[in-house]
Amino acid sequence: MGAAQFRTRNTLRTIRPGRGHACTHAFDYDGHETKVDLGFIVYNALNYPNLIGFFDALGVETQASDMSFAVSDPKGWEWASTLKGIFAQRRNLLSPKFHRFWRTILRFNDIARAELADGTITDTTLGAWLDRHEFDTDFRTNYILPMGAAIWSTCEDKMVDYPAMSFFQFFDNHRLMHKERPNWRTVTGGSENYVRTVADALGDRVRLNSGVERIFPFGDHIAVVTTDGRREVFDDVILATHSDQALRLTEEQFEDQAFLLRSVRYRPNRIYLHRDPALMPSRKAAWASWNVLKQESGDICLTYWMNRLQGLPDARPLFITLNPDTPPRDELTFLEYDFDHPQFDAAAEAAVRSLKRIQGQNGLWIAGAWMGRGFHEDGLKSGLSAALSLGGSVPWTAEGVDIVQPARKLRPVEIAAEVSV
Repeated sequence: MGAAQFRTRNTLRTIRPGRGHACTHAFDYDGHETKVDLGFIVYNALNYPNLIGFFDALGVETQASDMSFAVSDPKGWEWASTLKGIFAQRRNLLSPKFHRFWRTILRFNDIARAELADGTITDTTLGAWLDRHEFDTDFRTNYILPMGAAIWSTCEDKMVDYPAMSFFQFFDNHRLMHKERPNWRTVTGGSENYVRTVADALGDRVRLNSGVERIFPFGDHIAVVTTDGRREVFDDVILATHSDQALRLTEEQFEDQAFLLRSVRYRPNRIYLHRDPALMPSRKAAWASWNVLKQESGDICLTYWMNRLQGLPDARPLFITLNPDTPPRDELTFLEYDFDHPQFDAAAEAAVRSLKRIQGQNGLWIAGAWMGRGFHEDGLKSGLSAALSLGGSVPWTAEGVDIVQPARKLRPVEIAAEVSV
């Protein structure tokens, strides 16, 4: 949407192939019309400057949110980052092992911050870094790995392969290794509000529900063939999609981009919108906004407490759960759906760096949240990079946005942007 909204003054067409992660679901909850956002959760002023500029430009209303975290292990500890949640499991008050666990968290924060400041974190994985500093199993399985898995919607055992530098930079930027934490906010009424505003502003330049079948070079231009049989020629094409979708469209005719896109993988996650408290920590004192439930399968089970995150009435409990071994009860389930989330490792990071170096090559631009850390700010920045490189502008000071000189001389262009929202 950033690529589409902040276009050049020339003609822009946007093609939306399907539902993305900006999705507000409306449903009946015991006679009450209820709306909940399925993909957009929270943001903060410290790390989302362009998203805030985007919201301000559109007049989007926002409200305060909460980002507490909990881990629930039926065979071990149950705790939350809230004041009453730390000792939700009363026996832990007198547990030397549990007190040592909290001291280890402080030790981790100190070492990671110091090595970031000194520039001594080598090109290594999170798992190798934890091994080098001899962090114990309790710390790994009850804190750092489940928290990372919750943030990036992946398995705990995959987090050990995450690049250590990127992991610590994210934790540091989001103040997860500091006493002072940022204030979190969410969009009032859900992301449909800003999606609708952008669509209305673009008017007939938006073509909804018209998927792209293929793209290919056409002289000095790019031809786009859509699923409804249209074939059009553009000077530039922006693919603002998941990496696997971009790969499908580029693998036959754009070898350089396709080669790199193969290194950025996505993981499917089964998601439930429901009201079943069985998929929350067993002790109400341990309930938090983000709740990791340990499972026999070893897969991540993450429950968002939407009442806390989006300011919904507590009288009607509402949860979103990813990948439970045992789904919520049918009579307590409102919706079942799938989202794909990017998986980050050293190969993916290297591929993204190389993709950024060939942006605009042969008129092809690629954007997506996966080109950063997978969050809305990352997606917006990548879209703005394409839009501003093609002569667009924004009504705020764009931060951290790469402006790329296209491979050929910039001239008045017609741009096709394929956008998943």
